[in-house]
Amino acid sequence: MRIIDGVYIVGGAEYNLSKGCNVYLIDTGGELLLVDIGLEDDVKLVEENIKDENLNPKDVSILFITHPHMDHAGGAARAKRLFECRLAAHENAAKIIESDFQKRRDRPTAAQVEIKLHGDKSLTFGDFEVHVLDTPGHTKEGGDLCYLIKANGKSILFTGDTAFKCEKGLMGGHPVTAWIGKQSSEDIETYLNTLRRLSKIVKPDILLPGHGFLALREGWKELNECIRIVAKHLEESYLT
Repeated sequence: MRIIDGVYIVGGAEYNLSKGCNVYLIDTGGELLLVDIGLEDDVKLVEENIKDENLNPKDVSILFITHPHMDHAGGAARAKRLFECRLAAHENAAKIIESDFQKRRDRPTAAQVEIKLHGDKSLTFGDFEVHVLDTPGHTKEGGDLCYLIKANGKSILFTGDTAFKCEKGLMGGHPVTAWIGKQSSEDIETYLNTLRRLSKIVKPDILLPGHGFLALREGWKELNECIRIVAKHLEESYLT
């Protein structure tokens, strides 16, 4: 499904495109890039959705992972085999993806990460750039990244599970999308600082999250709403 020229959503349970997270496709004009992949069973569905856009899945050169949770990265090994692409992830996330998702039930196949990333890095594809942003706070394990591109004069931020279109406030009893589990005030502050930093350095026109609705206008407002929700949660739960 086309979002704007050159940017598509090709996976996502909310859109009946796959069973897992939102999966995005970027057409750089020379290569195709994927952002996240979902579970192993999602990969064939993603392939079909790419073909439905009259694009060739074999033109996918790199699969970018936002964080090492199975609903985002579990299909990485299968995607590499099917698309014959390379895998890019945070260097901390790479350790998990390459070690067969240890300590996970129904572990997917391990996948080699050829491109190990860290924040404040840019990758160039002809005249097209993908900016890598370090965004700790969602996962307990670490290795959270967001990706920023410019397309058709618009700033587009792929946030994984770092920021959502805030329709529901707390998610799973936790503010927006911080790690689901035991948290300390330091955990929440790390996450809040990430959101505040994103808001300062990026003013996205479009915010494309890992799940749920897309923010196709004034995506920066969603970042501000995430900050409001998390700050309120921190104050009410830890500072009072």
